[in-house]
Amino acid sequence: MKLAERTTKIAPPGTSRMRTIANELKEQGAHVINFAAGELDVDTLDIVKEGARQAIDKGRNIYTPALGTPALRKQLAALVSRHTGTDYAQGEVGLTAGAKQALYNAAMVLLDPDDEVIIPNPYWVTFPTQVELAGARPVFVETRPHGYKLLASVVEEAITPKTKVIIINSPNNPTGVMYDAAELAKIAALALAKDIWIVFDECYASLVRSGHRHEHLLALEPRLKDRLVIVNSFSKSHALTGWRLGYVAAPAPVVKAMENLQGHTTSNPSSVAQYAISHALEHDDGQFIARVNTMLDERLRRALAIVARMPAVTVAPAQGAFYLFLDVSAHLGKSLDGTTVADVDQFCELALRSAQIALVSGAAFGDPTSVRISYAISTDDVVEGLERLLTLLERLR
Repeated sequence: MKLAERTTKIAPPGTSRMRTIANELKEQGAHVINFAAGELDVDTLDIVKEGARQAIDKGRNIYTPALGTPALRKQLAALVSRHTGTDYAQGEVGLTAGAKQALYNAAMVLLDPDDEVIIPNPYWVTFPTQVELAGARPVFVETRPHGYKLLASVVEEAITPKTKVIIINSPNNPTGVMYDAAELAKIAALALAKDIWIVFDECYASLVRSGHRHEHLLALEPRLKDRLVIVNSFSKSHALTGWRLGYVAAPAPVVKAMENLQGHTTSNPSSVAQYAISHALEHDDGQFIARVNTMLDERLRRALAIVARMPAVTVAPAQGAFYLFLDVSAHLGKSLDGTTVADVDQFCELALRSAQIALVSGAAFGDPTSVRISYAISTDDVVEGLERLLTLLERLR
């Protein structure tokens, strides 16, 4: 069967495979600790549920405009304006079916075939695939040699006459790193000087570990607004990944192009989700996300204490989001019970089979030496799972 050429560019996300296997083992009765989760282990806010119930009771089950109701877009413009310190109008924002659709929209309306897009490595798995689906070419720049930080000097070396977009993701998935203000300001200056777009994915902006601060590009360089596409989501800030509600802020012509595109793909995101979030934005007092961050801070503290005992393992600076990115390269090539761990994918298979812990291979993120661990699971599971990993590492020879 011959399918379209573009299907060769689409592989299953590496983040989903281990979750699938782990769930299958759980169904068989195994006590699998799932470190592969990319979502909080808490329920969404009561005010979100209240808003959804009100929407259902009032019969708000019909189409809305493609990029959301005018009332919610007005609220969203005010939210982005407060967040960035720069004024945004209703026509400069829009709602999407999750941040993933906002990113896809951006790729489709900004990129032409043979354009180049600079992507920091390690990267979220979907970035390069969406770029390739738009016919453009991903250009990866390394962050590992600089403590997983993105440096403007490295970005500048990668810029060519074909460079159209720089994708920046901070707080970063998979590393948890937050990029430095000074470097972000320099990259913003580069984008202005070279007439390059920046797509700024800040889906984890509300999930910041104690002692750290999320830096917004517009607060550092307000002139960047005309070359900036901001992508965010309510999935993490309001713990409703399954509701699929993200948003974008960009210059009005870009948003209008996205509206036309979305009108021919999915049309509007869930109407009930829109009304629920509208209600939440009106009544949220900020206590929910404060409690979540306090909980995550404590889990991280306990997790890092165990990681510190792991032989020959280093970890990226865990400053935001809820991930640990562990370098296990020293253990690749070792053996357990006659099985040699050839690469990081096999390491994850071994961890699942021998220790019943589900990790995500760093190869999915462009790093074949590391694994990603989510600590957005119960504290007991975080502790037990990392102790299992420690024992596994000690058994490798």
